[in-house]
Amino acid sequence: MKYRLLFYLLFSCLLTAAPSDLETAHRMADGVFRGWTYGAYSSVKKQVDCTTFISAVMDTLVSRRGISYTNEMYRDILINHPDLGRNVVIAGPDPEDPRYAGVVYALEKYGLGYPVRDVSKVQPGDFIQYWVRGSNGKWFGHASLIESLRMDPKDGRYKARIYGSHKSMNGIAVSGFELLLEGKDRIVYIGRFFDEMK
Repeated sequence: MKYRLLFYLLFSCLLTAAPSDLETAHRMADGVFRGWTYGAYSSVKKQVDCTTFISAVMDTLVSRRGISYTNEMYRDILINHPDLGRNVVIAGPDPEDPRYAGVVYALEKYGLGYPVRDVSKVQPGDFIQYWVRGSNGKWFGHASLIESLRMDPKDGRYKARIYGSHKSMNGIAVSGFELLLEGKDRIVYIGRFFDEMK
């Protein structure tokens, strides 16, 4: 009888285990953000941009771990620092300033996770902040989660589908494009939550 009870408790814990980081993002999109479109954050217009959605996901994940989500964490994820000192659209992110890593910077700064520098080790649910220089010479950035990863046998490079709030999808979805995770004219930061808090 004692062993049956123990088995039941363990099985119950497995069934009610906290969802993964990616699953949490999907649940939030299907719940609180259902029907929202892409745009500057507005609860009235039901719009959310990429970093605000990632910030909401982070808020949920750190709260689940018993950690207070602070205004400083929010600013770090949004890369909202008045002293960055450069026009990122023209000059691109400063590779010497870790704050341009956004959510990945926040994970490391607050002891919540670590950067993943080897693209072959990237996993679904990892957070990503990337910057790409377009054909017009201007830079743009985007924050999301890795949905899936594959190595393209044609060119031997890693490409990912990403999940978040995308302008190209006009809302929260899996990207309609595959993102090249390394190469010319791009700076990519990827980070992962610790499995257990230290």
